[in-house]
Amino acid sequence: MRYFEDIEVGEKIVFQNSYKVTEEEIIEVASRWDPQPFHIDKQAAEQSMFGGLTASSVHLFAMMVGIGTCDKKTEHMAAVSALGFNNMRARHPARPGDELFVRSEVTALRRSKSRPDCGIVETANEMYNQDGVVVMSTDNAFLVSCRTPG
Repeated sequence: MRYFEDIEVGEKIVFQNSYKVTEEEIIEVASRWDPQPFHIDKQAAEQSMFGGLTASSVHLFAMMVGIGTCDKKTEHMAAVSALGFNNMRARHPARPGDELFVRSEVTALRRSKSRPDCGIVETANEMYNQDGVVVMSTDNAFLVSCRTPG
């Protein structure tokens, strides 16, 4: 477990696990949360500007979070809570068969004024496919436990 004091600005984290996108999951997630024809209907998707099924942005975000939090090989921060997500961008379609990966860079650190036992860690994050094409990006802020308060 990595505490606030263990983290440095400029540090890069490449999560060791990946996630394989499936046609079934694209349709299932979108049917419930974002039922656009290009997410749930193969024929309509082929006629769309995307030329085939694509994962919804809701699904992309869920996969991005899952890749990071489910990774058992990367030493995690002692995160208490997510504080926010800014500048979230869906940059390129994720399609059935794509394998997705996540990398992050620590961009800022500061002690929390309201929680002296925690610090705030800001990161820039990218989820990319097997070809290195960035699919989604976002800037995040997390509340992270300190090894020693104040």
